[in-house]
Amino acid sequence: MRIGLGVLAAVLGLASCTASAGESPSVTVVLFDASNSTLTASVRARYEEAFGKVLEHLREEGGVLGADVIDGNPLVHGSLPISATFEPCTINENSLECRGEREELEAGVRGEAAAILETSSRGTDIFGALALAEQFFEAYPDAGARTLVLLSDMVQSANGMHLGKVGDWTEAEISAHLARAPDVDLSGVRVYVVGAGSTALAGTTPMQIEGMERFWTRWFEAMGARVVFYGANLPRFPIPAGTA
Repeated sequence: MRIGLGVLAAVLGLASCTASAGESPSVTVVLFDASNSTLTASVRARYEEAFGKVLEHLREEGGVLGADVIDGNPLVHGSLPISATFEPCTINENSLECRGEREELEAGVRGEAAAILETSSRGTDIFGALALAEQFFEAYPDAGARTLVLLSDMVQSANGMHLGKVGDWTEAEISAHLARAPDVDLSGVRVYVVGAGSTALAGTTPMQIEGMERFWTRWFEAMGARVVFYGANLPRFPIPAGTA
């Protein structure tokens, strides 16, 4: 069920209380780029594969998952269609019932993800989606680990910033765009970018793809996060700390 923004605020407030009362869960946010530049079947299949690796980890280790769309205006359209808590089965539980509950939860999550990937948008406001991620992380102040997975070509094209139109990505251009970029608190977040460079935009050059990577890496670092993976295909999830 999709949750409206007003309800979302209440849900996040309640989650903050519940999370602090128990053990510190890991918190993972996944953002799906639904822009036209990622509309090809091969790109969307790549996103589904990466999301499957995230779910496999949560199924085994447990944790909180929040996921939403990246479109032209996620701060308005974002409704947190995926919000789920995965709890590993314990020796005190009926294993068949526990596995059945986890499979039902995962099936619902995959269905919501498929619905997101069937949509398309003419704009790509990555910063707006990252602001939603910030809100979700804030609901779990005692999280054991914070992870952000961006399934996107990382071509911001909304709110006056169009990264796909930058040509050479000189140091001056990177600095200018960093100065214009909004601030989002992502302190302590490990970032995975999957699908970078996999864009349907005509004429995108390797220099532009590399320039956007430099821009985003520096922006995430300035926001207190660390990029542990940035590329087209995710080899495994999670990548152990200290190896990237």
